[in-house]
Amino acid sequence: MNYLAHIYLADDSEESMLGNFLGDFVSKTLEGEFEQSIKQGIIMHKKLDSFTDSHPDFIRSRKRISNTNRRLAGVLIDIFYDHFLAKNWHDYSSISLEEYADNFYGILRKFSYCLPDKLIRRMNFIIEENWLLSYKDIHGVQIAVDRIAVRFANTRHPLVNPIEELIDNYEGLESDFKCFYPHAIDYSNKLKIIL
Repeated sequence: MNYLAHIYLADDSEESMLGNFLGDFVSKTLEGEFEQSIKQGIIMHKKLDSFTDSHPDFIRSRKRISNTNRRLAGVLIDIFYDHFLAKNWHDYSSISLEEYADNFYGILRKFSYCLPDKLIRRMNFIIEENWLLSYKDIHGVQIAVDRIAVRFANTRHPLVNPIEELIDNYEGLESDFKCFYPHAIDYSNKLKIIL
């Protein structure tokens, strides 16, 4: 799962939402630098990633990605699942996605004093380009996957036309997401009790 899904699966506290978002920006050695409630969100993020990566629906989605891009299939599916969450947001939340995203950007600004440099450098782009809302349409997803493709352009396994993976497998991927996400919600609810 990508940013939007992680934030949504957090509990309603600002610290949990921030921690769940920070999971991709914080290494294990830096976890201790945060207050306990944020650290719990980071731990929740890591546990959700493990749950997701081993879930049969997510594995089925990864197999839909062509051999050309299979090496980074998990990264693509994370973003594609955020697209399906954004597209079907009204099925999961009574708050509009626009309001939800604006609220989270406010949380980022509020806690900017403790964010890692890696995130501080990206924060203005995330907010100005409204990444959370942009996942709602194909064009926004294309920008996100093209951004990743640039990072891997000079590697042994570059991404090739990554948006086509979504377009070519759209119905199957959306079906996988709709099967998977209720399980992710149930798992996150269990984590909220034990963390």
